Amino acid sequence: MHGPDFDDYEKLRAEQHEELCRLTSSLAPVIHGLCRLRACRRKGTCSGPMVPSPHQALKVRAHQEIGLSGRACADLPLCIANQAPDYYEVYRTAMEDVRELRDEHPAGDLHALFRRIAAMRRSEHNLS
Repeated sequence: MHGPDFDDYEKLRAEQHEELCRLTSSLAPVIHGLCRLRACRRKGTCSGPMVPSPHQALKVRAHQEIGLSGRACADLPLCIANQAPDYYEVYRTAMEDVRELRDEHPAGDLHALFRRIAAMRRSEHNLS
């Protein structure tokens, strides 16, 4: 009997992590002012490089402690990777919100996810 194939598992986790990071970077209003990549601004979506970030050190260490390499969660979009901790905390919170919203909807129902996020943006804008 073979153990779990961590290479495939980590590949899947890396894809999910990148998707979540890019979705958060594309949707979170506060992130738009941080990204200096023209391609991302032009496309209106996060498309810049994913780079290793010190903000992910604890997550990497947790993965390593259970026998994984930690590479699946080590990277963040360039615009976030080296931000000050307070900016990263805003991003991390937004990422948790996006993860919750994504998990509430089936994979094929992205329109509902975007409508809900747009409603959240409008309500935040009305509060300020």
